[in-house]
Amino acid sequence: MDEIIGEDFTKLDVCLAQRLAMGVLVNANCQAFEKVINYASENMMLDSKRKWLIISVNADKLSEAIVDDYNINHLVKINNETNINENDTECNNGTDVLCCNITEFLDDMVILNDTNNKRDSESGEHTKQNKSNAHVPGEIQKCEGKVFAILDKLNISVDADITYAETTDNDTYELFEIFNFGKIQGGSLLVTKIGSYSNGLSPSRDSSYAYYKRWDFNKLNMRIIVVMSPIPEVFDPAMILGRTRNARTAVVIQIGTQVIQTVAELHNIELVYTVVDRWVGDFQRNGTYTVTNALNFREADISPIIRFIPPFFGKLDFVSTVLSSIETKFYYRIPSSGPGNFENQFLTPLTAGAWWGVVGLCVVCGVVLLTSSLFEERPFSLPYSFFSVFALVCQQFFEDTDEKGIKRSSAARKITILITGMSCVLIYNYYTSSVVSWLLNGPPPSINSLAELINSPLQPIFEDIGYTRSWLQLPDYYYNKRNAEDEDKLKKKIFKQMKKMSIFRTVDEGIELVKQGGYAYHTETNAANDRISRTFDQREMCDMGSLQVMEKTMLFAAVQQHSPYKEFFNWSFMRLNERGIISCIRARMSSQESSCEGSSPRALALGGAAPAFILLLGGYVLGMLIMMMERWHYRYQGNQLQL
Repeated sequence: MDEIIGEDFTKLDVCLAQRLAMGVLVNANCQAFEKVINYASENMMLDSKRKWLIISVNADKLSEAIVDDYNINHLVKINNETNINENDTECNNGTDVLCCNITEFLDDMVILNDTNNKRDSESGEHTKQNKSNAHVPGEIQKCEGKVFAILDKLNISVDADITYAETTDNDTYELFEIFNFGKIQGGSLLVTKIGSYSNGLSPSRDSSYAYYKRWDFNKLNMRIIVVMSPIPEVFDPAMILGRTRNARTAVVIQIGTQVIQTVAELHNIELVYTVVDRWVGDFQRNGTYTVTNALNFREADISPIIRFIPPFFGKLDFVSTVLSSIETKFYYRIPSSGPGNFENQFLTPLTAGAWWGVVGLCVVCGVVLLTSSLFEERPFSLPYSFFSVFALVCQQFFEDTDEKGIKRSSAARKITILITGMSCVLIYNYYTSSVVSWLLNGPPPSINSLAELINSPLQPIFEDIGYTRSWLQLPDYYYNKRNAEDEDKLKKKIFKQMKKMSIFRTVDEGIELVKQGGYAYHTETNAANDRISRTFDQREMCDMGSLQVMEKTMLFAAVQQHSPYKEFFNWSFMRLNERGIISCIRARMSSQESSCEGSSPRALALGGAAPAFILLLGGYVLGMLIMMMERWHYRYQGNQLQL
């Protein structure tokens, strides 16, 4: 085997680097055993996907027994005579390393009852002596011997599935489970007796889950990385584990950390904290030290929360249970000065059908008045009928000449003016009531997009927290990809603003500036709701608006890619979630949204009254044109009379 492997592990890769779960049988007496096992350790192959069986004697007899008893097929082998072949289905004797993709192979092999009581009674005193010297199943054993010395140096972790078979006589093998809660974290190699194996005896399966047997981590130091801004000079875990909000970190960090702390207390784990000021980095070795960089380069074991987004796929792994959620908004006080947005509410109180009814009423009234004025022989019948209708709509009365100068007086004209005037009064009442109702009860003017915020007089400011700094420094990092174009424009505006003033404020400072007016403060909703509920009165709440920036996003704990602790945390978080502990922590730390109760009258800004002023301006322009036409007309008539 030494000649086949040498320094080139390409052939070994074909065997061990398969994605499917497999069993691996290794002869510890092989000269290349240490090379093989070290290579597997360096490439993180001592994990739960590969079930390792290490034997300390020649593999011939044991491999024959395995094949005979379990009918194992589809084996991939490495020995001195054959090359690696993924499709090879033969199982030859003399095998040093044996790889199998059938999971039941080692499940049935390594979890056995102690068969000492089933030995043949003819063994007599020899059996009693073996019992007195045998290891007790389930107890931690001393690690002695060359094989254990080699294994003690390897990067073995809590997810390892390694069984060591040690011969006691020609027919019996003592089986030991070997694992480490974390070699990198400072853990020690643990060896536990799990049973015995004798050729021809049927094993019984132990159905208990691996992590129930590996419950106590013996105060293992697990590296957790959290975000606080600014980073405190002296860090105390109580800053994050307390039940009140800490101004230096987000509420979601506190929720995630408290869940992990609960798991650590249950399993006797010591958390070693690393504090950084942002989540997302550039995944460069010499880049800024962030949560994502630390996990990517395996310098931390777990982070309490992070967003599940495509840029992290293939670089981090995520624990499947949702720990919390995050949503960010710009909070602002609705401006009470300035032109405001253009709103044409002067047409909306009446439907299109109602407006066409008003037009029809005016046309009928104008026709009747025109007919009556012709019958009365008025000097200007058409202008009279038009301006009379216009005056009635405006609740006025128009008279172009003295009634004494009219030869005839029409009762139809008077009745038409009376009825039309009464109808216009009713329509006017309906119209004004609707407009006043809108002013009293309608929603306040609000900013509905980032584009409107950029064009508004409000000054954007931000909470001093990790995701804000990542958003400003990374060109491809967005709160919401759908608003990427507007976010880029906002960044340009912020960069110009940063030359004049600092844009970072604590939650208390930012909400206070919002209360004063003129600022739009970006922060996480839990932090904002907590501060607003304690400092704003009802009137101020009704004057406040918000613009969603980051949609409500589920957050997960993040671990290293192919982390040995992923399955453990999946199992632990699922248990906590089923028992309602995670929901309890979320409810304890989250804040309820504060909202305006009822409504308050709103001032009509210039933008809302713009249609009225446009109509007024149009009337002035029309009046000026008519006056100029009249002056030209009378001047023309005067010139004609002089001629």
